[in-house]
Amino acid sequence: MSEENNEYELNQTDEYVNHLADVQDTHPATASEDILNEHGVLLLKKGAVINQKVAGHLVQHKLKKELDQSISVANPLTVYDILNQILELVESESELNLLHQHFEFEVTLRQLLFVKPIPAQILQRLTVMQEVMPDLYKRSLFCAWMAPLLAKIQDLPHQSYFSAFAAGLSHDIGLLHIPVEAATKQEGLTYQQWRALKTHPIVARIILEGRKIYDEDVLSAVADHQERCDRSGYPAQKPAKEINWAAPLVGLADQLFDIFYDKERTSRTILTWNAYLEVNMSTFGVRNVEALLAVLKEPKISSHVNKALPEVNVGSVSRQNDQVHQLFEMAVELFDIASDYPCSRIARGVSECITQLRWVRDSAGMGSEHLSEWLGWGEKNKDQIDQVEMSEISELLTCLLWRFRHLWRLAVELSWNDKLPAEDKAKIEALYKKMQPLLPRPGLIDPEAPEPEEQTAAMANE
Repeated sequence: MSEENNEYELNQTDEYVNHLADVQDTHPATASEDILNEHGVLLLKKGAVINQKVAGHLVQHKLKKELDQSISVANPLTVYDILNQILELVESESELNLLHQHFEFEVTLRQLLFVKPIPAQILQRLTVMQEVMPDLYKRSLFCAWMAPLLAKIQDLPHQSYFSAFAAGLSHDIGLLHIPVEAATKQEGLTYQQWRALKTHPIVARIILEGRKIYDEDVLSAVADHQERCDRSGYPAQKPAKEINWAAPLVGLADQLFDIFYDKERTSRTILTWNAYLEVNMSTFGVRNVEALLAVLKEPKISSHVNKALPEVNVGSVSRQNDQVHQLFEMAVELFDIASDYPCSRIARGVSECITQLRWVRDSAGMGSEHLSEWLGWGEKNKDQIDQVEMSEISELLTCLLWRFRHLWRLAVELSWNDKLPAEDKAKIEALYKKMQPLLPRPGLIDPEAPEPEEQTAAMANE
């Protein structure tokens, strides 16, 4: 399916069939009627269970009707299961529960779960997701809680909470329909895997749309949840004015989950959200970010957050600052190239992303020579350094390095644009190769992976 249009068809089988076979022992999927292909040929008789052999037979067939309308998954999740799992997730973490109790959110959450029924086909997909991608399911539960909480924090109309909740719960169901590696890899995606990943928001929207109970806010929030207000998102690098209002709430919830449950951290604390929010003020919309920052700094919240940020040494912070400084220097040349292509969505994304990064540098001094000089002084006078301040600076620099990783991905995509002269392509390639060693993790895309002939046309994004 193209990342820019709605070519996905509900009656086309895909990776989801293999997932159904994977849960055969715990949640067997049984044909509730004869399953026919688009020409009326019998593929599976009523009552048959989808196992690996059957899945291999069904996959890549176009069916007469959507597969989910012809199967029944045993022991599916119920609305009460989802409610209890969300509450268990939140209440098991004292700081999440602090926010939960502060906004008296349990009552709101219980109301949201019964505003409209969750369609059986969505519950079936969530049941499968819980088994085959448990971390993704946990993320979905978190977003179903956090996205409407963000709406309540801003005192948005009560009816908007359901849109945020429904989108948060179901936004990633499209990942069940793309190859597993594309859905789960955190770095080094091939071109085809990256292109598949970019389709998952639209696939999810089409699946929800087929249920015919969700309004446009829910559908658009799901479709846009990977878009960013600074054009650094995907699949279409939309500007802020084209992004559904609820999508940044889901996207922000997604990122807060990643930060809070980061396995590389020794402890979990919402303190780590502060730096991310300050660096990403325009990524998810200033209003959304400022509202949450204000809550995190309220004495009723901050006074009960007892976990400190991990201590860091001045030398490591100095190295981080030097990395950020080098990346800003490379961004100058990248900005100049991108500015020559105002009709390219990806080029505009590069330009706007760099503009936002510069704003952070100018307002907070991260990556500046002044900070470098101060850190140099701190290395010689370590007994006079405030460790809390040093940890906060390190968090800000870390978040900036991750933002540059997003910029790196945009640069790679821009280099794929077949309308760029060879000279500019070569310059961009040289720049992203220089950027890569400075990033906190290898890039999401593997630019060295073999590229199909149609790549440049597909990725031009004009």
